[in-house]
Amino acid sequence: MKNIYKLSLSFTLFLLFITNLCKSQLTESNNKFYSGIFLGLNTSQITGDDLAGYDKPSITFGTFVKRKFGDNFSILMELSYLPKGSRKNITPKDTVPTTFYSLKLRYIEIPVMFQYTLKDKLTLEVGPSVGVLLSYAEEDIDGDLSGIYSSREQFKRTDISFNAGISYAFNESWTFNLRSANSMFPVRNHDQQTKFRLNRGQYSSCIMGRIFYNF
Repeated sequence: MKNIYKLSLSFTLFLLFITNLCKSQLTESNNKFYSGIFLGLNTSQITGDDLAGYDKPSITFGTFVKRKFGDNFSILMELSYLPKGSRKNITPKDTVPTTFYSLKLRYIEIPVMFQYTLKDKLTLEVGPSVGVLLSYAEEDIDGDLSGIYSSREQFKRTDISFNAGISYAFNESWTFNLRSANSMFPVRNHDQQTKFRLNRGQYSSCIMGRIFYNF
């Protein structure tokens, strides 16, 4: 846990440094450049773990730089901390209490989004992202599943996703963004690396809502 806290603190300080650097550089250049920060809620699931539903909520935050091209087109690049994973809690409906499961994946995510503004306030976006896995923890009712003696397949260090979303600008400073992100390749192989047609492993899916503040 100490390593996670140190990593989170380092990442937060890095975000502040990048944001201040972007702010000082971009304010001196063309006003078509923008930068800022964002904070929001992410819900996620893992396709292929035999659990259904976006039942793993988490907080996501980061910083961004945006470049406008004309009145309608823009490119947005982000640097974010994005937890992912899956969760199943024991409920009174469970006849046998063996269904608890928790998977926590912690990523640094870099999306590059291509945006098109329909009106002054409404913007559509699509684009890829690359996530770097910082750490993960997996457990069920019997205990830890992610230890060095685990027989389960390990998670891959990178996650390449396709993103699509929509944004609504309240004013020049505040914007609400709703986005989905889905892995293009498995984040982990099935046990014993089994594959069946298009089912080649476990995939990550996210739906996130965030508030952007533009400096």
